[in-house]
Amino acid sequence: MCTGRPSESRALCAAADSAREGTAAVVLVQGPPGIGKTALVRQFLAGLSDFTVLDSAATPSAAPSDVDCLSRLLRQATARVPYHSPAAASGPRALRELLDMSAAAPWALFVDDAQWADSPSLTALLEAAREGGPLCLVLAARHSRGWDEEVLHALHTVTPLTHIGLAELGEAEAAALVSTALGDLADDALTRRLVLRSGGHPLYLRSLLDGHGTARPGGPPRPALPASVVRRQLKGVPPAGVAALEALAVLGGSATVPTLSAVLGAPDCTSALDPLVHEEFITRTDAHVPTLAIRHGVFRDALYDTLPAARRRALHVAAVDAVDERRGLAHRVAAAETVDVRLAADLLETATHELAEGGLLPAARTLLSAASLSHADDHRTDHLLYGAVRLLFWAGADAELARHGPAVRTRRPCPWRDEALGLAEFAAGRLASARRLLDRAQESLREAHPGQRAVVRTELALVHAILGQGEATRHHADEALRPAPPAGGARLDGPVGHRPGTDPDPAVACSAPGGPADARPPSGGVPDVCAQAPYVVVPPGLRQAARALAAYGTALRQGPRAGLDLLADLPEDADLIGEEDLPALTVRGILRLADAQLSSATTDLTMVTARRRSGAARLLGTSASVHLAMCHLLGGDWNRAARDVGAGLDDEQGRCFDGPALWSLRSVLDAFRGHDPASEASLSQAQLLARALDFGGPQYHTAMARAMRARARGDHRGVVDALQMLAERSAHSERVRIVSTSWLPFLAESLVSCGLADLAGAAMEELKSTGDASNPHLRVADAWLHGRTAEAAGAHETALGRYTEAVGLLGPGRDIPLVRGLLEISRGRVAAALGRTGSATAYFDSAEDVFTRLGARPFLSECRAERRACVPERGDTAALDHLLTGREREVARLVGLGCTNREIADELTLSVKTIEYHLRSVFVKLGMRSRRELRRRVQEAGGKDGHR
Repeated sequence: MCTGRPSESRALCAAADSAREGTAAVVLVQGPPGIGKTALVRQFLAGLSDFTVLDSAATPSAAPSDVDCLSRLLRQATARVPYHSPAAASGPRALRELLDMSAAAPWALFVDDAQWADSPSLTALLEAAREGGPLCLVLAARHSRGWDEEVLHALHTVTPLTHIGLAELGEAEAAALVSTALGDLADDALTRRLVLRSGGHPLYLRSLLDGHGTARPGGPPRPALPASVVRRQLKGVPPAGVAALEALAVLGGSATVPTLSAVLGAPDCTSALDPLVHEEFITRTDAHVPTLAIRHGVFRDALYDTLPAARRRALHVAAVDAVDERRGLAHRVAAAETVDVRLAADLLETATHELAEGGLLPAARTLLSAASLSHADDHRTDHLLYGAVRLLFWAGADAELARHGPAVRTRRPCPWRDEALGLAEFAAGRLASARRLLDRAQESLREAHPGQRAVVRTELALVHAILGQGEATRHHADEALRPAPPAGGARLDGPVGHRPGTDPDPAVACSAPGGPADARPPSGGVPDVCAQAPYVVVPPGLRQAARALAAYGTALRQGPRAGLDLLADLPEDADLIGEEDLPALTVRGILRLADAQLSSATTDLTMVTARRRSGAARLLGTSASVHLAMCHLLGGDWNRAARDVGAGLDDEQGRCFDGPALWSLRSVLDAFRGHDPASEASLSQAQLLARALDFGGPQYHTAMARAMRARARGDHRGVVDALQMLAERSAHSERVRIVSTSWLPFLAESLVSCGLADLAGAAMEELKSTGDASNPHLRVADAWLHGRTAEAAGAHETALGRYTEAVGLLGPGRDIPLVRGLLEISRGRVAAALGRTGSATAYFDSAEDVFTRLGARPFLSECRAERRACVPERGDTAALDHLLTGREREVARLVGLGCTNREIADELTLSVKTIEYHLRSVFVKLGMRSRRELRRRVQEAGGKDGHR
C-alpha cells in the first residue's frame, strides 16, 4: 500500500494521459532503498485497466552485454498479449514489432531496480519511447550511477521526461499514514514519536505501526523488519559496504571513521563508505574526524538482529578495544558466551557507579547482565536478580520489571525472592498477590538490616496507597521511618565493586543480613541461602519516599489538608528541592490539587516533571504527569493537558495503572472538545488496560471518563450512573476524599437534573463530615447543589444567589473555567426567569466567552440552546450580509473565529490600523459596542464554520 505521495501520483497519471493521447512518456522514479518506489508505481499500474502492462525487475548479476531485462518483458508479452507469438526477431526489433501490433491500445512498461538493468535493454526501451506512440515507460531506480553514456544520452533526449524523486514522508504525509493505520488512537504525541523513530521512512514507519499493539511503553518489543526485507535492501551493496554497515550496527548505529576502521581491522574503510552514502544507508559529517551514522534506527535494529551469532560476537570483541572503557564493557557482555566471573565483578563495580549517579535503570540492567554471567547455582546470582528487580521497581519501570517475573519464580525460596515476586506481581497489575508476597517477605525480615526492612515496608506502603487503604499506608510508612532508614546514598549491600582476592571498599560494601555482623540466620526464619552476604540494593531517597507515602495515607484517612500538614517543611523554593524530594513534592502537588490549590499544585507538579531524570528513581511512576494533566484540564489549559497526557504515555518509567488514567484523561479532553469518536476510542483503550488489573483504582478513572463523556452529551443520567458508583463502592471510599472535588460539582448538578436532590445532599453532607468542609471546590459543589434545588422549586432569587456564591468561590488560583461557564448558564437561565433579560444576556455572553476560549464545542452548543430558550434573539442575522461591505464581512467572520486584530491583519494582508477602521464601521452599522457581542452574532449567523 502506498499512502500519501499525492503530487507524485498525479505526475504518473499525467504520463498515462499522455500515452493515451498517443504521445510516449517516460517517468524516472528515484529514491533510496525501501522508500516506496515500487509500491507507488504498482499502485499506479493497478489503475491502468485500459493499458497492456508489462513489468520486469533487474538484478545486479546481469552481464552488461545482455538484453536480459528486455527479454523478460518480451516473454511476458507472449503470455499476456492475445494473438502474440514469439517473433523471429529479438531485442529492440522485437520490442518495436510488439508495440506496433496495436497502435491504438496504450502500453505501460515498468522496469524496477533499473539501476542494475543492462544498458542494451535500457537503450532499446528509451529509443522506443523517443519514437513515440501510446507508450508509458516507468523506470524505478535507486540512482543512475553505473549507466553508460549511451543510456544517459537517451534518457535526457527523450521528451516528455518526468523525474520523481522520493524522499522520506513529510510530517503531514507521515501523520496521514499513522492515522490511516491507527484511527482515533493516533494522537499527536504518538505520531511525532513514530515519525521521529522512523525518520519518516515509509517502510520503517509501517514496521512500527505493524507492532503498535505494543508500540507504547509497556508491551513486548516491537517486531523488527523481516530478514528478507533487510537482505533485499542490501542487494547490490558491495561486501565491504555490508561489512561496514554490520560493524556500525554493532557500534550502536554511529561511530567515527577511525573507530569503524579499527573494528573492521582495516587501515582505512573510507572506500567502503561511498556506496553507503550514495545509497543513503548512512550519513557522514564533514568534520576533521568524520562521523558516520546509520540513517534510520529501525534499519539498524533489524540489521543487528539478522547478524549470525558468530559474526555479531566477533564484531563485539573487535569493538572492545576501539571504544572507551564503559562502552567496551557493554561489548564484552554482548560477546560473552559462558560464565565470566571477572566480567561480572566489573559489571558490579559499574552498577555501583551508576547507582551513585542516581541511574537506577542502567544499574538494574547492569545487575541483570552480571547475573547472566554468573554461576546459575550460586545464591549470589539470585540476589543480583533480586537487586535488579528492586531497582526496576523503584525506577517505576513496570513494563520491564514484569518480564522478569518468570525468572524470579525459578529461584530458590527465600524472603528476597518473595519480595522480588511481589514486585513483579505489582508490575503486572496483580496487587492482591503483591501485597500477600510483600507481607510475607517483611514478616521474615523482622531481624534483618533496618535499611532492608525499611525498603520492603515502603514498597508495602505504596501497594496500600494504590489500593486506597489509608490506614495501612500510614502504618507501613511509619514503620519504614522507624528506626530511621538511610536518608540517601544508594548502595549495594554485599561485597560489590571489588575484584576477587581484594578487600572491598568499606565505604561501598555494607554489612548485609547474615553478613559479618550477623553470622547466623535471624530468628525470623531467613534460610541459610540468604545468610552469605547477598547483593541487596538500598535505593536512593528511601526516607523521603516513606515520608511522602505517610502523608498520602494520612490524606486518605483525614483529607488532603491533614496530609499536607506532614509535608509542611518541604521547601517552596525550587533551588532547595533535591532529587530525592521529588516523591514528596509529587504527593504535595496531588494533595494541593485535591485541596483546590490549583495554581500551587501546578507549580509543584511542573517542577517534578521538569526535574526528574530518565533512568532515575521514579517510585510514583508518571503520577506527576497524570495529575499535572488534571491541573491543566481543570485550569482550562487543555492544550497543555494533552501534551502532559502524551508525555506520560511515552514515558518508559510508568506504573501499570498509569495507562488507564492517562487514556481516561485523553478521553475526557476529546469529549470536552466535541471529538466523540476519538473520545470513545481512548476510553476503550483505558478500559482494556484496566481490565488486566485486579484492583479498583483504574475503574475510578474510567468511570470519571464515562461521566464526563456523558456530561458533554448533556446526559445527566449517564453522569449519575458513572459517578454514583464511585461514591458507593467501598474500594473507592477513602480515595473519594482526595479526588472527589474535581467531579463532585458535576455529580451535584446531574443528581438535581435527574430529580435526585436528596441523594446529592446526603453525599455532600457525608463528604463534608469526613473531609475538609472549607475546601473551595467542595463549597462550589454545595452552592451549585442548593442553587439547582432552589431553581427546581421555583425559588429563582435564592437560586441566583447560590449560583453567584459558587462563581465567587472560583477565585484566582482555584478557578475551573468549565464549571464557571456552566454556572454562568445557570445564572443566565434564572435571570431570564426573573425577567432580567439584560443580566441574562450578560451571563450567557460570559459563558460563551469561557467555552470559546476552551474550545468546548459541546458546552458552547448547550449554552446557545439555553440562550435561545430563555432570551429572544435581537434583530435579523441577515444584517451581516446586507449592511456590511465584503471586506467588513471578512473581518467580522474572522472575529467570529476568535482571531485577534493582528491575526486578522496577517490573514487579509492588511495593517492592524486598517482592521481597526473596519471594526469601528462594523460596530456602528450593527449597533454593537463590544467585540464579544460581534463574535456571538457572527457565530449565530453561521460564521463560526468559516475557514481561516
